[in-house]
Amino acid sequence: MAYNILIVEDDQRIASVVRFHLERESYTCHHAADGDTGLAMALDLKPDLVVLDVMLPGKSGFDVCQGIRKSDGPQPAILMLTARVEEVDAVMGLTFGADDYVRKPFGVKELVARVRSLLQRRDVRGAAPAGTNPAASPVATEPAGDEGIVTPEPIVRPPLRIDPGRREVTVHNDVIELTPTEFDLLYFMARRPGRVFTREELLDHVWGYDHAGYARTIDSHIARVRRKVAEADGPKDVIQTVFRVGYRYRDDPGE
Repeated sequence: MAYNILIVEDDQRIASVVRFHLERESYTCHHAADGDTGLAMALDLKPDLVVLDVMLPGKSGFDVCQGIRKSDGPQPAILMLTARVEEVDAVMGLTFGADDYVRKPFGVKELVARVRSLLQRRDVRGAAPAGTNPAASPVATEPAGDEGIVTPEPIVRPPLRIDPGRREVTVHNDVIELTPTEFDLLYFMARRPGRVFTREELLDHVWGYDHAGYARTIDSHIARVRRKVAEADGPKDVIQTVFRVGYRYRDDPGE
């Protein structure tokens, strides 16, 4: 079964080009031309991924992103499209819960690669549906079982428990809601506690492709992970900043 993708874009030409190339990858695509319709379709269709323009009639892309993240049930990956040149606008989208962003004008190959990478990280088994040009998942590195299903062991460092099989994080046994990218980032670092990673290394390992120039993406995702863990009475700095170098997962997150 192909993944379902919702394209929320008011420029019909751009929407048609994006849809054409994604459907060539065997994805099932839907389209909304304004923010209000886009949010309604996202909540109704529950797509696997939303390609979301920032500048929309009605609700802005930021409003739609925030509305999706506040909803119950399975959360889609969100890839934002922005024509704005200021870095702060792209970072704002990440703050509202987007997983990645692409600046207009963009290359179709780049957009398809980012869509593919986000969708592959949503698949617990680390394998994309037929017809989607599968590649190795950056986090599914453990050996497969007899049925070819990746079944890594949960990481338990009280009060946190990170279960990659269920893609679930609990703090004091309470589940916290993370986006697919937030989960992958936390899991990747938690498997290597104490090791310091540069932003470039995290972009390469977690996003799984060349993401040069988007280092602020890491800062926004880590800030959201820290906030969600802290709001659940977990440690405020489960991921620590190493000045002028990067980040590391605490050796002792319970302290």
